[in-house]
Amino acid sequence: MSGLFSGSTLEMFCWGLALFSTTLLVLKLTVGTLLDGLDGHLDGHLAIFGADDPSGAGGGLKAILVGLMVMGWSGVICFQLTRLSPVMVLVTALSAGVMTFTSAVWLLRRVRHLESDGTLQPANAIGQFGMVYLTIPAQGSGTGQIQIEIQGRLATLEAITDGPAIPTGTRVFVIDTGQGVLRVLPEQVLDPLPETGAYPSASDLPVASNRTSNSVTTSST
Repeated sequence: MSGLFSGSTLEMFCWGLALFSTTLLVLKLTVGTLLDGLDGHLDGHLAIFGADDPSGAGGGLKAILVGLMVMGWSGVICFQLTRLSPVMVLVTALSAGVMTFTSAVWLLRRVRHLESDGTLQPANAIGQFGMVYLTIPAQGSGTGQIQIEIQGRLATLEAITDGPAIPTGTRVFVIDTGQGVLRVLPEQVLDPLPETGAYPSASDLPVASNRTSNSVTTSST
């Protein structure tokens, strides 16, 4: 046991750990495809810490390698620049490695959260008005496109309608969405709510749908 904690043995271990982890990290960052399989396996075990990479390419291995690299180089620096005992060098190196790993996991988790928040969610368009950008074919026979402000930015999304074709430039109301495609109705077939005079919101969609069906039936007769 004393041999394990001797200065020379521990210093050689720190050098080996530092060089090995640094080499693997450089390989991961430059030709990461060679290590993606291991990365994905580690992500499954580290997911509870949020260590999975938001890009989908894996992040568990990077967090571990960064922690090991800092631990190794911390030990090397302590041996080279301080007069700490081998045991204190080991404690210092382990503490630095664990803190770095924890910080890397937290950072990956925050990045993942920010990217997921920024992902466009078509469901947020329900109950909103947009403008037809590309003619929407009749009776759901095909998709057109509408431009609509969603999540604070103007987006162009695919849309369908169950009624007649809706030409470019028509203002439409989004009543539903499925598989990223919006279901819309022309503004002119919507009746304002009698109690407020405003157009129906997402919570009033069933009422709006019934009212629209009656309007379409009346106009066709």
